Amino acid sequence: MDDQSRIAELNNKATQLLAFLSFALVAVILLETAQPNVLAPWQKIAAKWSMRFWVLSLFPILVSVMPAKEWFGDEARGYKHLRKAKVVLLTFAILLVVPGAISFLFAVW
Repeated sequence: MDDQSRIAELNNKATQLLAFLSFALVAVILLETAQPNVLAPWQKIAAKWSMRFWVLSLFPILVSVMPAKEWFGDEARGYKHLRKAKVVLLTFAILLVVPGAISFLFAVW
């Protein structure tokens, strides 16, 4: 698989992560602001931590979907570095999404 198609695939994964995070953050906000309070105090703490992890994971995802292909033109070497950078950023984002999902499970259980 060439670098350009792999970069497109990584961009699709980043877009899917952004869609997941948008729904996940809405769910946490709705749980925290529900009237009457539907969460116990320890569940509110877990919900806050899930939101913190998910908000932190937004930044590497947003950086990875920047139109960096336009900066490199047709340089094959540039695509290789861009692909590696996107892999690192998405891996870091996923490492933040997973504990957020675990915290969210604690919040709703």
